[in-house]
Amino acid sequence: MRVLVTGGAGYVGTMAAAYLLQQGFEVSVFDNCLFGAHHLIAFSDFPFRFIQGDIRDPHAVFAAMKGIDAVVHLAAVVGEAACLVDPTAARSINLEGAKITLAASQQCDVERFIFISTCSNYGISTPNTLTTEESPLNPLTDYAISKTLAEQAILASETSLITTILRFGTICGLSPKMRFDLLVNDLSRSAVLGVPIKIFAPQAWRPFLHIKDAARAITHCLRAPHEQLNRQVFNVITENYQKKDLADLAEKHFPKSYIDIIDKAADLRDYQVSDRRIRDQLGFTPSFTVEHAFLEVAQAIQQKVFLDPLWQGFSGVPEILRTAQT
Repeated sequence: MRVLVTGGAGYVGTMAAAYLLQQGFEVSVFDNCLFGAHHLIAFSDFPFRFIQGDIRDPHAVFAAMKGIDAVVHLAAVVGEAACLVDPTAARSINLEGAKITLAASQQCDVERFIFISTCSNYGISTPNTLTTEESPLNPLTDYAISKTLAEQAILASETSLITTILRFGTICGLSPKMRFDLLVNDLSRSAVLGVPIKIFAPQAWRPFLHIKDAARAITHCLRAPHEQLNRQVFNVITENYQKKDLADLAEKHFPKSYIDIIDKAADLRDYQVSDRRIRDQLGFTPSFTVEHAFLEVAQAIQQKVFLDPLWQGFSGVPEILRTAQT
């Protein structure tokens, strides 16, 4: 199967492309290179091609689709911090880019279209209740709003494509295009470096997903029968964690960690998510835990894998946008 991964040079996209190649897929990556793409050089010995382009350019997207069997649409401005740098551009990329990619997929007779969304779309759920795919969406940020609108456009489209939406929990774990501005990764880095760890709203819940399981879930859906996927939405998570339990995880492995618990919520999101549908309907189960992610990131820092783990470039905000912002 020939798969196009949009945003395939990003944090999740790089790992997804690597896993697909490992599993025998032919992979094309379409990316605007705002973060660079040097970490994809190792893929050159595989059935792999790289295409630089803007997801808002219909001609470039259409050209990238030729000969493709399935599309994994990851291209997006990810996270609220990145979206706030240029909200208009972020909405255009996240919403219009998704529509353009869907239309090009249909025009080129692609069989499957997998849209990577986020559990952030749920916003706040009823206490002590697991949110399901049928629960109402309550996006609280520009990022989640744009993803919710893109989901609605995809599900409402009149297309013969096999369309599937995967709502990922907050990603954690190692990637060649590393991000330390994600909760578990940041927590692990702070614990190793002895940086004080601030935990806002310790009672709040979050669903997390190990990055390796994100790649596995994508691959699983590419191989699943069409009838199990079409116009289906699946939550994909490793496990739900309260923020205070993440602090306990840090202290368990790094007893000298300094934890600063702050009751005020800097982020209002608070939700637990059920992944029963993808388990029962597709037979997908995660293989890695939040603790796995925490420890592998910690070990990488301890072993000096990152020369400067505090480098600002390890974030979801491209350096060019940070420079423009300042």
